[in-house]
Amino acid sequence: MQIISLLMSGLVFLMWAFSMFRVLFSLRRRAVARTGKTWPGPLDTLHEWGIWLREPDYQRERRQLLLMTLAVFLLGYLFFLSATPNL
Repeated sequence: MQIISLLMSGLVFLMWAFSMFRVLFSLRRRAVARTGKTWPGPLDTLHEWGIWLREPDYQRERRQLLLMTLAVFLLGYLFFLSATPNL
């Protein structure tokens, strides 16, 4: 049972990491396009995060990332509970 739980946690984490890096690279690409700088600074990055958090166009991406984040935490917690001995 623990092996299945560990595999499920790993799979969900890989999906989460893929989505997170996709969002990060997308934000960087947009910051580069907007500023024309090869390496946009922290303020440019924060500006893009603000757009990503507010724009309705990115609502589906935000919801997917939130659900995957919650799934990572939930599966980690369930794995922790299954690994602890009954006292």
